[in-house]
Amino acid sequence: MERRAAFVLLGMLYLAAGTLVTVQAEMKYDGPSVVHEGKPWDIECNGLKKDDLIRWTRNGQTLEPELSSGQLVVTSIPETGTSKLSAKQATENHDGDYKCTPDSSEFFHLSIYFDIKIRVLTPKDIPLILECANRSTSDKWLKEKVPVITALAGHEDAFKINNETGNLEILKDKEQVYGNYTCNMANSTVEYKVLPRPVAHLAESTTVVEGEPLHLICGSKQDPSQLRGVKVSWTFGDQNYTRSMDRVKITKDKERGIYDAVLIVENIQMNDRGHVFCRMSFNWSDPVLEHTSEAKTFLRVKDKLAALWPFLGICVEVVVLCAIILVYEKKRNKAELEESDTDQSPDTKPTPNKESDVRQRK
Repeated sequence: MERRAAFVLLGMLYLAAGTLVTVQAEMKYDGPSVVHEGKPWDIECNGLKKDDLIRWTRNGQTLEPELSSGQLVVTSIPETGTSKLSAKQATENHDGDYKCTPDSSEFFHLSIYFDIKIRVLTPKDIPLILECANRSTSDKWLKEKVPVITALAGHEDAFKINNETGNLEILKDKEQVYGNYTCNMANSTVEYKVLPRPVAHLAESTTVVEGEPLHLICGSKQDPSQLRGVKVSWTFGDQNYTRSMDRVKITKDKERGIYDAVLIVENIQMNDRGHVFCRMSFNWSDPVLEHTSEAKTFLRVKDKLAALWPFLGICVEVVVLCAIILVYEKKRNKAELEESDTDQSPDTKPTPNKESDVRQRK
């Protein structure tokens, strides 16, 4: 009995050790979560098994074009169960969720930080001050790599350079002042991007057949150049999404080059009916509400058999009409038959004066 108990205890320890090994062998990622634009980066995936299919993806999308061009490089060592994805220069499109195997539930989120400072210009922001420690000549301020005085010639009332502080003050909210600004200093430069408030747009309502996918684009009537660097978030089913999760997929709008602007929800159900929101902002931590915008659409889910009901209704109407016609024809034929029988019956009454006619002949 004691020997059996010892074997049971050893078996339990073996199972516990196996479970511990399994937990320790779970997939893990190592790498910087935030990288400055233009800097190198790499993400290392650990805990791979020999039979795991190594195929790096970003936001669920293949990286083959970037791997083929050499922008990204994958280095895998099956013996150690590791695979590394690296890039020499971080770009805007490197921002996203990375997986080294498509079936993995774990992912690594990489954020790309831009040194350029974005300033949203609205009438309430006038005057908008762009700070610079350079107090020398005004030629140190550039707009689109051209001296600001030249770039804004004819619009001198829209800006002012403060000679005491070296700051550039934008005095009017007009299209001509939007763009890239640079302040050149002795050992460094400060870059700004002045943009209008992003304006999100969605249709008033959207109809999807039950079981079909929902496909929405957080649109805007603004020029795509004025939306570079804008961030998009979604609210679907009372839950906020800034990245893909389960059946909710968030991808890039390739036509305009805006990340997270496309929402795809697989297998829409009747209980998904309701409002869907998209929000645009250049900085989610910006406390000024006027610097962000929100759009909403009402999702209507159509029964997948809805197209069949009108046809079935027509069929029922035809059947009822045919039944009425048949009953009517049957009754009419019966009435005509009875009337015909009545007309053809012989008269059984005696003929008057018949006997007297016979006597006269005699």
